[in-house]
Amino acid sequence: MAALSSPGGRPPTRPRRRSGHRIRRAVPGLVLLLGLSVLAGVVWLKVLDRVDAGATPTASACGSGSTGALDARRVQVRVYNSTARDGLARSVGDQLRSRGFAVITVANDPLIDIRDVQGSAEVRYGPMGAKQADLVRRQVPGAKVFRDAREDAVVDLALGRAYRRLATAAELAKGRQGLVAPAAATPSAC
Repeated sequence: MAALSSPGGRPPTRPRRRSGHRIRRAVPGLVLLLGLSVLAGVVWLKVLDRVDAGATPTASACGSGSTGALDARRVQVRVYNSTARDGLARSVGDQLRSRGFAVITVANDPLIDIRDVQGSAEVRYGPMGAKQADLVRRQVPGAKVFRDAREDAVVDLALGRAYRRLATAAELAKGRQGLVAPAAATPSAC
């Protein structure tokens, strides 16, 4: 039997492992990835903090520096029924009018075949109507928000199968504790 040997006559050697070299090459990439992750986390927390505080880019762009609650009379709402319950949108629209909201439309949900409203309601709004949407959202316990690309401050309230009632005065007062809402930023105010 012939012994295995290398071309130079020496016995074959195992290639040396370079694991230390691979780790040293990966460290700068891992440090960069970790740094970018931390930066993204900090930015994300700042964005969430701004949303929680009720600040919107439109308020600062319009130069409204005064503070005060958003007046319901300045909030235009379209109330939509996304259920099989007859007269639900009309009933809720009347209740919102009695609370001072400017209800401009009461109808069946035009997006009923496109968007299924989960829960009690869905508040749809665009960038100009963020504060208005928050005020409408607080009117319906359990309502979810959906931001779309509309260019006005009109808010849509689409009522879902789980809708039972509007928020009581006590629930609304409890929701306002600790909130400081900047003045309304509507297109006409800019």
